[in-house]
Amino acid sequence: MILKVNRLEFLKKIKIVEKAINENKIRPIISYVYIETRENKLWFCGTNLELTISTHMECEILREGKAVFQHNLVEEYLKEIKDEEITLNINEDVLTIETSDSASEFILMNAEEFPKIQEPDLNEEEFEFKLKKLDLADYFDKVKFSASMSSDNLSINCIRMEIENNKIKFISTDTYRLTYLEHEYSHSDEMFKVSIPINTIDAMSKLLRNGNEDEIAFTQKNKQLYFKLGNISIISRVIDLPFPNYKTILEASGYNKKLQINRVEFEKMLKRIQIFVKNNAESKFGAIFTLSGDNIDIEGIGEIAKAKEIAKVNYEGDNLKISLNVKFLLEFIQSSDKDIITLEFTTSNSAVRTRNIQEDNYTYIVMPLALKD
Repeated sequence: MILKVNRLEFLKKIKIVEKAINENKIRPIISYVYIETRENKLWFCGTNLELTISTHMECEILREGKAVFQHNLVEEYLKEIKDEEITLNINEDVLTIETSDSASEFILMNAEEFPKIQEPDLNEEEFEFKLKKLDLADYFDKVKFSASMSSDNLSINCIRMEIENNKIKFISTDTYRLTYLEHEYSHSDEMFKVSIPINTIDAMSKLLRNGNEDEIAFTQKNKQLYFKLGNISIISRVIDLPFPNYKTILEASGYNKKLQINRVEFEKMLKRIQIFVKNNAESKFGAIFTLSGDNIDIEGIGEIAKAKEIAKVNYEGDNLKISLNVKFLLEFIQSSDKDIITLEFTTSNSAVRTRNIQEDNYTYIVMPLALKD
């Protein structure tokens, strides 16, 4: 294979597909980038077998072929080159990158061993659902922090995405907390329900923040999720396990105590408390919240130090003492940009519902910690 390519465009394509690549010692071939000449274009592919990202670029093809190369090393080298155009010469198991004043060689993997990726032959009409790509990136960022990061329980190692009744919903939970986000959606009358692996979410969040495309299209077919973003194709497995019954949690009533507090002030208080409780062996990130009258008292006790934060707040209800995870609260607060945070309580042993006073479509429910005598 011999190609003449634009260096910066080649680099850009590598950076796109590498978001699907993880180091794999059992099957090393998928730890690298695959390229192939196809239909007068150079195609790029990265996969971890659960997530596949592919894209293509225009180039001058002098001899067709395919190759698998160690992308990190090539990427690092290409960043140091100044030539606008470079030549890629692939002969047997060696990639030679030729510039105006240099030639560097890289050992290749056997391209025949790269897994055959079954790309669907989908036309534009088959991508039933569309969203502004930056909106989707924002939605993912607002809920992904409360998904389980462990693959031990795949049913919650994901974000649940649902479209029905002109609403689009995003839900995540790790069983200790739950985040729910809802928006209007009128682009399709079709119903769509899928659990998207958190690894796919992480890769897509980065892609959605870059590039010139405005919209992303998606559909589900044969237990696979397909996204189209300009000339980027994303194929992800879906988690085919029942997602927890989040509606029962959201519909729970009985909240009879309400706290309203300035978001910025609350965030600063929690950050200071977190310094003392983040390494607490007995109750990591746990702090005691005492509410009475128009005061909030937050106490954090560490192994060798403790802190107390006191502030005036708007509180309605009987006095309450409850233990909450400071890190969990901070993650929700930092995902919101509104002024006033609302926390609703029932008892010291019951779930706390957290919202922003200007965002009824965005709800966070967190379980309390055990209070120590």
